[in-house]
Amino acid sequence: MKILTIIFFILISNTFALNLSDKVTVSGISSGGFFAHQFHIANSSLVEGAAIFAAGPYYCAKGTVALATNTCMKGNGIWGSGYQSYLFASGLAMMGLIDPISNLKEDRVFIFSGQNDETVVSSVSEELRDLYAFFGVKKLAYEGTLAAGHTFPTENKGIECEVSKVPYIGNCNYNGALISLTTLYPDKKQRRFTLKGKTEEIDQTNYYSAFDVGVFSPLLQDKAYLYIPSRCKGSRRCELHIAFHGCKQTIDHIDMGYMDDTGIKEAADKLDLVVLFPQAKKSMIPGRNPHGCWDWWGHSGANYHLKDGQQMRIIKAMVLDILQKSK
Repeated sequence: MKILTIIFFILISNTFALNLSDKVTVSGISSGGFFAHQFHIANSSLVEGAAIFAAGPYYCAKGTVALATNTCMKGNGIWGSGYQSYLFASGLAMMGLIDPISNLKEDRVFIFSGQNDETVVSSVSEELRDLYAFFGVKKLAYEGTLAAGHTFPTENKGIECEVSKVPYIGNCNYNGALISLTTLYPDKKQRRFTLKGKTEEIDQTNYYSAFDVGVFSPLLQDKAYLYIPSRCKGSRRCELHIAFHGCKQTIDHIDMGYMDDTGIKEAADKLDLVVLFPQAKKSMIPGRNPHGCWDWWGHSGANYHLKDGQQMRIIKAMVLDILQKSK
């Protein structure tokens, strides 16, 4: 049955019939924001832009839960961490453990922090903004004026904007998906009338190594999801965007809510973007990853922040496979 399942997914992935650019952008909220930023910094030869909601600077947690929850979320002792991250990333790049940081200076970045967010406070996002400035990024937009909680802000979906609770999608009269993605793709013409696309399944386990099993599981769901606007089927040139959910936003927590209620699909229709929605999952091992977060503090291994980090490696392999099969 497993073999048949793998064959089925491969057949699906070979029928995408896409024409994608060879560079991608990323976005995410909370743990997904930390991870999207981390993926951007480590893989800057592949990623050319990032939209980051409620998250902080690269390697902020330094591999510890205590720093993750205290400094990188509550902001205690966060001042200056952007510059520390810059120095650390520069050293990693010189060793070849991440891509050259010189790739970043021409990228586009959007950062969002809600004024009522007490989960990842604004001072943390401000250090993230400073880090990108140290990298020489000039095309950077920072939105910190909205009275939002720890939430993905939408125009008309979700719970009260200032509330920070599941599903972490807020009705803020603010189209966070479209605003952030138009920041990353300012030259794209928005389609006034859009057609519904299709969501395909991808088997994430196809990209595991022989060691990504058992207690060494990367804590990913079996399936990721690829949203393909109808206009992107065939020869039309489109771009690939990767959208990372936050903690307690997996399909186990809110079903397809992150894909269907954030406005990301609608923005993709308007901007001719194919969107990959990777899926993390919670751990059954107490204390390891109880809420299905992406790894930005080290639950998958000490190299979590590097190009060869477990989740980083798997996501990149999946992205490269999609790009290769689109040509």
